[in-house]
Amino acid sequence: MELFGQFLVDLPLDFSDLLAMGGSAVDAAIGALFCNGLVNSQSMGLGGGFIMTMYMKGKPYSLIARETAPAAAHLRMFSGDQQQSRTGGLAIGVPGELRGYYEAWKRFGKLEWAKLVEPTVKLCGEGYVLSQPQYESLLFRPSISEDPVFSQMFVDPETKQFYRKGTVIKPKKICDTLRTIMIEGGNAIHNGSLTTLIAEDIEALGGLVSKEDLNNYKADWMDPVSITLKGGEKVYSAPPPGSGPLVTYILSILDGYNMSKPTDLDEEILTVHRMLEAFKFAFARRTELADPKFVNISQLVHNLTSSQYAMKTRLRINDTRTYNEPNYYGAVFYNQEDHGTAHISVLSKDGDAVSVTSTINLYFGAGVTSPGTGIILNSVMDDFSIPGVVNYFQLPPSPNNFMEPGKRPLSSACPTIVVGADGEVKLVVGASGGTKITTVVAWVIMRHLWFGEDVKQAVDASRIHHQLAPMEVSYEYGVLQQVIAGLEKLGHKTNRYKERGSVVCAIAKNGSIIFGNADFRKGGAVFGL
Repeated sequence: MELFGQFLVDLPLDFSDLLAMGGSAVDAAIGALFCNGLVNSQSMGLGGGFIMTMYMKGKPYSLIARETAPAAAHLRMFSGDQQQSRTGGLAIGVPGELRGYYEAWKRFGKLEWAKLVEPTVKLCGEGYVLSQPQYESLLFRPSISEDPVFSQMFVDPETKQFYRKGTVIKPKKICDTLRTIMIEGGNAIHNGSLTTLIAEDIEALGGLVSKEDLNNYKADWMDPVSITLKGGEKVYSAPPPGSGPLVTYILSILDGYNMSKPTDLDEEILTVHRMLEAFKFAFARRTELADPKFVNISQLVHNLTSSQYAMKTRLRINDTRTYNEPNYYGAVFYNQEDHGTAHISVLSKDGDAVSVTSTINLYFGAGVTSPGTGIILNSVMDDFSIPGVVNYFQLPPSPNNFMEPGKRPLSSACPTIVVGADGEVKLVVGASGGTKITTVVAWVIMRHLWFGEDVKQAVDASRIHHQLAPMEVSYEYGVLQQVIAGLEKLGHKTNRYKERGSVVCAIAKNGSIIFGNADFRKGGAVFGL
């Protein structure tokens, strides 16, 4: 069947209806983000932030609506207690989610604002079905049951246990908040009736986000980072503080090998080895990325999008061995891990595309809510490198990512759009999964463009990952053991994933036919017109 608009997300509603009503790709993405913040509230929502890549009328755009450090934030605010950066009031950064929606809608929206919120308001009132991933997230963070809003949403008053998968959830407070946003518009949180309420709730939690912080928050329009591959495709991805430069760097390194699908075991081992080495060089550079409004990284970004720089790196890849010393790859500091995210990909009938990754960081953010609004509050402050405090994964800090008032922490998000030499969108891709996002986005692009795999094959294929620290290859069940043995002979240390890694949303276009794949690793749906 020929599709002329497609929408990919793990949601119970079909937001391609917004496209059918004459809405833009941005309208559809915003509608889905509202809904995702309800049914996947463990990963994203109004208390968080996002990074969006767009291709509209033949031009690329990036919108950075990631959370910022509050004006009162300072380097020693956690007093050596790393737990405070993850749980409770001090973990909360200034949310940018709603203001980002509003900025995107003002520039590229076609439908009335209320129409974007209305489907989620309706679902909220009727209740949504608790999914297996959300139930597992509740079990991962049981302490949230102490919060009154979380308790009302997810705890059975009779058993005092979390509701099980399949339970209908009706979160009254957030429903009321969504109705307010539907009426007041995108300033309701930042300059509206909810502003003082949220600020006072955060203050009561011991947080630093003030009413002035909410008033002053701005989402930033930026140019995406981009490269042109040998086949003529243009790759557009998120600029810092997103990790798009790492995707372009990996692809530029590997583009020089003229890669194609391996035809025998030796070729497959060599191909995977080269990919892993490119991942390692990319993660060495990740430690230097930062918010460009606070750290001058223009030369670094230039290098990571330069074919000449990629060629020099490629010459350092040894086909007969790997290296287990981080300094060989140029690492100065270890990487800061980030956490729970959600991703949406949209391709409309007019060829416009949106790739957007949203997050509240840890599962259920800071583990606290705004009682007056029902909004789950982020834990983005843990994404900053903190002097003297190792992060959640026991990694030492990177100075470029130290917090400052108004600064955004580094993110693994790299929503990406690939455009053919003819100017038509070929692939819309992004992922959730912390630091594994960067490698899997590059992985899917490579398999689709160079291996000739369709989008289902590319997304479903068993994955490999390397982030330099820990110094080991992570791989999924399904990777051939002969390949793993071959990598070990080259000196790689290997470790199979013990839990779900990354989750990809990808849409590919071939001529007039559009194909989408919702990653089986989490579940989801593809909607088309």
